[in-house]
Amino acid sequence: MVVGLVGWRICLGGAGLKRWSLFAIWLILVGGVIVCADRGVLRGFFRWINGIPFGDKAGHVFLIGIMAHLLNCAMAGRTSGIGRSRWQMGGLIVAVVMTIEEISQIWIPSRTFDLGDLAANYVGILLAEWRARCATARRSATIDSGAES
Repeated sequence: MVVGLVGWRICLGGAGLKRWSLFAIWLILVGGVIVCADRGVLRGFFRWINGIPFGDKAGHVFLIGIMAHLLNCAMAGRTSGIGRSRWQMGGLIVAVVMTIEEISQIWIPSRTFDLGDLAANYVGILLAEWRARCATARRSATIDSGAES
């Protein structure tokens, strides 16, 4: 959570290199978790996580939500229109990549495809989107109130 909080501060005004560095560090962490799971390493740790009620799903929400948040920040909140709504590009990219990653588990013997995991990934991405929209609304309100003074 600390990385997420620090990320918001940097997202709101940090230099581009800092924003991309935080995302890169988090990407390496998540990539490491995925590689360990694919190779069957750390089975005891994963068994422990699965022993906690909703532990696996909470892990997906946390890891993927922060990854989406940090990529949104690194991309300076760039959005894209889908239909009549606008979505953060970072979240869209993470959604596509994590969908492919989850589906790829069908062909990896040490893994199992799980729609629940995919749904938890999407929940994390949507939470990152919601947080970005709240921050943008708050920033707009602050700017608007300053203009009226």
